[in-house]
Amino acid sequence: MKNFFLKHKRPVFLTVIILVLTFIFTTAAVTEPKKSSEDIIKDISTCSKPEGRIVTHGIDISFYQGDVDFQKVKDSGISFVILRAGITGFGSDDRFEEYYEKATAVGLDVGCYYYTYSTSVEGVQKDAEELLSIINGKTFTYPVFLDFEEEAAMSADMIDENTAMVNAFCSAVKKKGYYPGVYTSASIYENYLETISLGSEWDFWIASYDDHTCESDKYSSEFSMWQYSNQGSIDGIDSDVDLNVAYVDYPKLINEFRQKLVKYTTD
Repeated sequence: MKNFFLKHKRPVFLTVIILVLTFIFTTAAVTEPKKSSEDIIKDISTCSKPEGRIVTHGIDISFYQGDVDFQKVKDSGISFVILRAGITGFGSDDRFEEYYEKATAVGLDVGCYYYTYSTSVEGVQKDAEELLSIINGKTFTYPVFLDFEEEAAMSADMIDENTAMVNAFCSAVKKKGYYPGVYTSASIYENYLETISLGSEWDFWIASYDDHTCESDKYSSEFSMWQYSNQGSIDGIDSDVDLNVAYVDYPKLINEFRQKLVKYTTD
């Protein structure tokens, strides 16, 4: 064995060096810290956008986020917050009322979402009724979203029913004077909804966490909002939080929507 190493010490030495360097670079890649939320926001803010599009930063929260200092949230560069209003079978989010009052008080733009467990048009119609009772009397400068991601509805034979569910929910919300939208993942949008009709009818807010770079252009050209992280860190919130960008000037759009609605109902 000794003679073997003496005879082959050069190639053995080189092999050891290569293995050590490989280990060092691999470890460095694994332990490289993730970009901060502030750095990610800067990256996305520099992305080019289709004509007429903007980039506005926001978060979405539910009672899981606990105590929130909305002034610090706003001061960190966040312009809007989407609040969970309710969830099928559980009623309103425990902190929806509190969050709504505090977020609007500091001048943040606010929207909301309702998570559905329903897998039928009848079920989602009841969801819409419950949501509308929860938000009755409130004003939003961002859409009222259907959160559509329940696993039970994700099969190829559910595409028609899923499409009908989205239409039923959004139509009910719109009839009551709120601007509707749909939150879902990129995968669900591509595989379990008839998107040709839906995409031209309703605004979509898409969740996809695989890219934090200017590749976000692929979302800005087709969707109204993109949720790009579920592990964000924002001043004023102690827990991880979802990070989003909006490509539409919703406060302006929804104001125009309301004006048209008033004109329509008074003519």
